[in-house]
Amino acid sequence: MCGRIRLFLTLIFSFILSINSAWAEDVKSPGDIPIKAFAQLPAIMDMELSPDGSHIAYMVPHKGRKAIVIRNIESGKLSGIPAPDKADINWFKWVNNKKIAVSIGYTAQRYGTTTLETRLYAFDLPSGNLKNIIKPRKRKGSVSTLTKEDFDVQIQDRVIDWLPDDPDHILVSIDGDWDGASEIRMVDVNDGDFTELTDGMKGIQSYQTDQQHELRLSWGYWKSDFKQLYRSPETGKWMQIEEGQLAKLNLDPIAFDKDPAIAYAKGLNEAGRFAVYKVNIPADKVVEEVYSDEDVDTDHIVFDPLSGRPIGVRNYREKSGYMYFDKYFAALQKVVDKALPNTVNRVISRVKGQKKFLIFSSSDVEPGVYYLLDFSKGSLDFLAETMPGITPEQMSPMQYVRYIARDGQVIHGYLTVPRGREVRNLPLIVMPHGGPEAQTVRSFAYRTQFLASRGYAVFQPNFRGSEGYGPAFQEAGENQWGGLMQDDVTDGVKWLIDQGMADPDRICIAGASYGGYAAAMGAVKTPDLYQCAVSINGVLNLPMLKAKDKRYTGGRAWIKTMGLEGADDEEVSPYHRVDDIKIPLLIIHAKDDFRVPLRHAEMMVDELKDEGKDVTFVQLEDGDHMLDTEAARYATLKAMEAFFAKHLGAGSPGSMATQ
Repeated sequence: MCGRIRLFLTLIFSFILSINSAWAEDVKSPGDIPIKAFAQLPAIMDMELSPDGSHIAYMVPHKGRKAIVIRNIESGKLSGIPAPDKADINWFKWVNNKKIAVSIGYTAQRYGTTTLETRLYAFDLPSGNLKNIIKPRKRKGSVSTLTKEDFDVQIQDRVIDWLPDDPDHILVSIDGDWDGASEIRMVDVNDGDFTELTDGMKGIQSYQTDQQHELRLSWGYWKSDFKQLYRSPETGKWMQIEEGQLAKLNLDPIAFDKDPAIAYAKGLNEAGRFAVYKVNIPADKVVEEVYSDEDVDTDHIVFDPLSGRPIGVRNYREKSGYMYFDKYFAALQKVVDKALPNTVNRVISRVKGQKKFLIFSSSDVEPGVYYLLDFSKGSLDFLAETMPGITPEQMSPMQYVRYIARDGQVIHGYLTVPRGREVRNLPLIVMPHGGPEAQTVRSFAYRTQFLASRGYAVFQPNFRGSEGYGPAFQEAGENQWGGLMQDDVTDGVKWLIDQGMADPDRICIAGASYGGYAAAMGAVKTPDLYQCAVSINGVLNLPMLKAKDKRYTGGRAWIKTMGLEGADDEEVSPYHRVDDIKIPLLIIHAKDDFRVPLRHAEMMVDELKDEGKDVTFVQLEDGDHMLDTEAARYATLKAMEAFFAKHLGAGSPGSMATQ
């Protein structure tokens, strides 16, 4: 294995050097930046310091997938973990100074359904050995163990606590006997031996520990019902909390204070936005408000990367960033932001007992840069950029916009205008986000920036159903597939036309996942508004998706929000509305998409061809639902470039730099 590691490290660094030099040559305008620069996986990903600060680990692309490199900071000596065959490295984390936990994922078939499988390994730095550390358990009531196939549990990498004070163990949640009740194992990272702390509870799939690393919170689905439990520090008994006063106030515990009775919880403020509060769970009451914003939701709690304790929040205002209620990190953030003023900066790793911090810095025009901040040396050193060949000066800033939908609702979104272009009569690509309960935020997006580099404006509305604007706004999108959510997108396009920003004769709609559904439904409902549509891994057959999702844990609950209230699913399913499509469609779908199976695209393309419609189909042989390989991204961008050039005209001179 050591020889293989040395070989792939040599290949990786030769590759990185070549793209740095090749993409830097002869790039005179954004339109000259080749597709490969945008399609590349980040050259450096998920960098992390070892607990003692002696090593740094990070992921790199290798043959279109991801591998791990470990570097001794003082000597420069390299070690690594090659990309697995026909699988992907999902994430890694230092467990101690010699061991790294590694999650590996791949797609498989179970009972005729495509699934995402995960496995958990431990990499030993001194020996270079990589070992699976999840072992099978005996079936309850059985005198013998199951077969290997029976032990092949689908999800094996749910680490709920890294136990920073115990360098040899981690806590893992795993449903070892497939009964819908996940047990908690204390796993030895050296040999995979484990002790079960709990045998699991019916309908509970997720757990959370407190700052003392004791199991304190659990939740999950039983059939279509959601349940949430809290474990009393005094009695050790689990009690339901989804029906108390805190639940009535929509206060959802998400992290714990030093006192395990006190939790940080997300709940509604007077403006109807999610804020963060401290609550006393046993007393069922609010203690204090921690952070609140009247315009947008508080997105998530930020944790100390070393201890795991809560230290701050992040929200997605027009200009997003981190706000710390921990005084130490608040002071540290001021120092970092002063040194790096034009980006969103975050401490992603630090060394215990040393003033040494790993900083990640990014923005809507900067994919990301890693820095090492060392107060003992008084230095902030550049380490690596994530996407060589992409420079902020050539990218297009996202502009915040808001408009009024047909029923008076204010809708927020972003318009990305090609650099140097006046915001008048622009060719426009409308890009609804996926989810649909997701949100477009101000951050670097390779598809958006690629299209802007080719001369197209990109409009990304946060239609009803989107996160970030309070639960009432998000819930307004439930059972509105093809309804309000679609109308909000349409109203935004018409507003841009009325404002003179968009050329009404050069507009296409494109999206991925739910966004691919919205693009196809745009072709169904408003074909006169668009010149073309692009669906990437899109939901094209709604009844088929709902039938599939019912088979997953929690599926019976979430499919209740799909479809359109008062209408049959076929009425808002693109496959069943092919007769109404009048514009050209580009359908791109990954063969190994586990979320929305390839069959959606195949059936849609066959039906369109049978009806004599204009359709182009690109099947991606590599990559899954998230297009997480370079080959999938490249093929997608290349197909989109040619398709939009054909139906909208090239967006700008030099916009066909396809290599």
